Amino acid sequence: MLELIRRSPEFVEGYRQYCLELYKNNVVFFKPTDPRFIDDGWFLRTKPIYDKKETSPLPGESRSFHYWAVDGKRFIGELQIRTEFSERVLNDIGSIGYAVRVSEWGKGYGTEILRQGLLTAKSLGMDKVLLTVNEENLRSIHIIEKSGAELSDSIEAYNDAEGAHILRRYWISL
Repeated sequence: MLELIRRSPEFVEGYRQYCLELYKNNVVFFKPTDPRFIDDGWFLRTKPIYDKKETSPLPGESRSFHYWAVDGKRFIGELQIRTEFSERVLNDIGSIGYAVRVSEWGKGYGTEILRQGLLTAKSLGMDKVLLTVNEENLRSIHIIEKSGAELSDSIEAYNDAEGAHILRRYWISL
């Protein structure tokens, strides 16, 4: 049964394998940590960074909460929730970002990660979220639309991973 957990040293190897699958398959819609940087000390080195994102992010950034999706002992994917609508949230990354390891695509995990993520966002005090998606990411568009999201608009966007693209923006009231 899929559950969202806080980042945990127990799942670092699973996270590394997930990152490796996304990199090997050239998935550009969601770029996790470069797997070359995930060594024995990675979790402890990065923990203060993730903790700070929850309490006092950099100026102009939103508070950000990071969860890992696991099914039993298997690492499945990840979820990020950003609780304020900064410029970057509105025009690039959205309130919620999620991804599933390539070997687990097509099994309903993306839908379940988003469903649980919406409940978590509500528990963090949010009354609505913005989901943004590259118009070429048909898998994620399908998941977002079946979750009840309403398409607000499409804008021209750019980021280093995806380059120039059309970004669809969807709102969900919680």
